[in-house]
Amino acid sequence: MTTNAVVVADDSSTACGEVVEWLRAYDIVAHPASDESVMQLIDQVQPRLVICRPGSTGIALFHALQEIADPPMVVLLSESPSAKDEVYCNGRMLVAVIRTPVQMASLAQFVRSVLGIASRLDVAALAALIGSAADVPPAPAQHPPLPLKVVH
Repeated sequence: MTTNAVVVADDSSTACGEVVEWLRAYDIVAHPASDESVMQLIDQVQPRLVICRPGSTGIALFHALQEIADPPMVVLLSESPSAKDEVYCNGRMLVAVIRTPVQMASLAQFVRSVLGIASRLDVAALAALIGSAADVPPAPAQHPPLPLKVVH
């Protein structure tokens, strides 16, 4: 069962700890991970969101997360000058790229917003929606277009 927690993964334990402390200051349940045990932590906590940087931990984590049945959203904090603030789906998971430096208060507010979004629809909820759509009356029948009359 996925929780409303966040895992922060960074090669630098100091940077990781700073982000976690800011998130906790905004009443967000955040767990630091700055070593190879990050996937074990993710398996235990099952967070809705993972924050990482493009370092070795972040790159390895990114690939491993794609293998999870229901991967969490990833927030990638990038120092690259060519990076753009954007949100995209890579086919398996939702990824938000945020250029650094970033104001921690703004990052915390973004994380709280993401955590407040309702979870994905499960199979039963999707089936219920499809079932209710079957109860909707059919659209009116389409009639062939009227012939056009050329007027000079």
